[in-house]
Amino acid sequence: AMLLGLIWAPSAAAHDCPAYASQEWTFTGHLVNRIFPGPPDFESLSSGDEPLTRWYLQLSWPACFAEFRYLDRFQLALNPEEVARYRQFLGKEIRVTGSLTEGSGAHSTELVVSVARLDPLRRQDRDGSASY
Repeated sequence: AMLLGLIWAPSAAAHDCPAYASQEWTFTGHLVNRIFPGPPDFESLSSGDEPLTRWYLQLSWPACFAEFRYLDRFQLALNPEEVARYRQFLGKEIRVTGSLTEGSGAHSTELVVSVARLDPLRRQDRDGSASY
């Protein structure tokens, strides 16, 4: 997996940033979620639409790809079992490995991570010590 360490610079040309497709990437950031209006109308929770929770990786700095710029958040493609397993990491710093696909109408970010692995970021990953 390629560890993403790209920070977008205003002078960076599109060819200075890698293409996102056909690779596995590893990102670090915080696991967050947001609630949106869901069925039946996808317009208003107060009008009776069901809540729809989406899960995201909030990046510590903007990512840059040839096709997309200023990305500071990726929606995570998680099934219900993965949501239950990863809920304990909500609000915590995590490392996510997976492939990127372009978001569709069902997504709220330009790129979506198909998660292969999600782990809490251990303190040693940040400063050399060995605890979480």
